[in-house]
Amino acid sequence: MDYALNIALGGIAVYIVYKLFGFDRRLPKSLEPLDLPQREFTLEELRKYDGTNIIAEHRNEKAIYIAVDGDVFDMTSGATFYGPGGPYEGFAGRDATRGLGTMSVGLVSEEWDDCKDLSDEARNIMLEWKEKFSHKYPIRGKLVEKKSNTAEK
Repeated sequence: MDYALNIALGGIAVYIVYKLFGFDRRLPKSLEPLDLPQREFTLEELRKYDGTNIIAEHRNEKAIYIAVDGDVFDMTSGATFYGPGGPYEGFAGRDATRGLGTMSVGLVSEEWDDCKDLSDEARNIMLEWKEKFSHKYPIRGKLVEKKSNTAEK
């Protein structure tokens, strides 16, 4: 009888702690994944996603996007690394393909860079980074030199 009472009281205690401390399975709104359509980004458009500009469609956050080998990743959740003051802030709002391949944050171009001259070793390193990012950060679109006629302007 005491055993059953202890089990019942233990269950009630767990329930009260659960309710008091709000261990809820729902994520806070700021952590819920965004459902944004993929789109094309030019270098100029990508630059505004450097973590310093408020982006309306991104819950009015200072979004951080980085392009790697043509894919544009949403790195906002990694702001401590890729945002202002972070060790990789030089990649924010930029094409980081060459910099990741050569392991140099300072190697980002202001102009279109197809990276065709990357060595095999640098290309493999960059592709390893791209693979890691693809498992951790959402892809928001493609980096293009010029928008296609069908792309939204």
